[in-house]
Amino acid sequence: MPTVTIRYSLPDEQHEYDAARLGIKMAIALWDIDQRCRALLKHGEPSSGERHLAEEIRGMIRSGCPDALEL
Repeated sequence: MPTVTIRYSLPDEQHEYDAARLGIKMAIALWDIDQRCRALLKHGEPSSGERHLAEEIRGMIRSGCPDALEL
């Protein structure tokens, strides 16, 4: 089974370390937000403003981090 070891020089690379450590939690949060917007659009009765905002949020997730929705 392959393994990966990543080393960080702390405190200089603290930001990079935190991003790697929290990556899966952030991906799950993006997926949850996307699904809430999807449910509103598909099953809810959003106002035109809510619809526009939900579509815009889903578009931002897809353009900013499309691979996050594939986990």
